[in-house]
Amino acid sequence: MRVTKWGECGVLCSLHLARRSSSEAAVGAVEIAESQGLDLQYTQQVLQRLRKGGVVESERGPRGGYRLARPPHSITLKDILYAAEGDTFQIICDYAPIHPNPDNTSMCATKENCSLHGVWQELRQAIDDLLEHRSLADLMAQEARPSDLVTLGRRG
Repeated sequence: MRVTKWGECGVLCSLHLARRSSSEAAVGAVEIAESQGLDLQYTQQVLQRLRKGGVVESERGPRGGYRLARPPHSITLKDILYAAEGDTFQIICDYAPIHPNPDNTSMCATKENCSLHGVWQELRQAIDDLLEHRSLADLMAQEARPSDLVTLGRRG
C-alpha cells in the first residue's frame, strides 16, 4: 500500500470538514489549507477530486465553499482514498508492464503462474476491508480519546 500526498491531503481535508459538519456554512479552501498547513492550490485540486468522488460537495458564491456530501459516519477512509488517489492498493503487476506485448495488453508475463499475485490480492482485500470499516466519525472519536491505542483491524 502506498498512500500518496493526494490521499493524505484528502483525509486531512475531509476530516476538517467533518469537524465543521455541525455548521451549516460551507468551508472555504483557504481555511482548510491554512488549518492543515497545506498549499492552497494543492488543496483546491484535492477538493475537486473529492467532489468528483462524491465525498464533498461545493457551493459557489460569496458564502461558497465545501461541505461533506454525507454525514461523517457514512464516509469511509476507502471512499476518500478512492476519490483522492483512484485506488487504495495497486498491485504492480496489474498496473506496470514488466514484459509488455507489442499491443500493451499484457501487464505481467508470469501473472497467471505467479505465487505472489494471490498474496498481493489478499493484502489489497485486507487493506480495503480495514479502510471500509473506518469512517471520519471514527477518526473524530479517536481524536477525543488520544490515549487509546488503535489496534489494526479492530474498531474502537
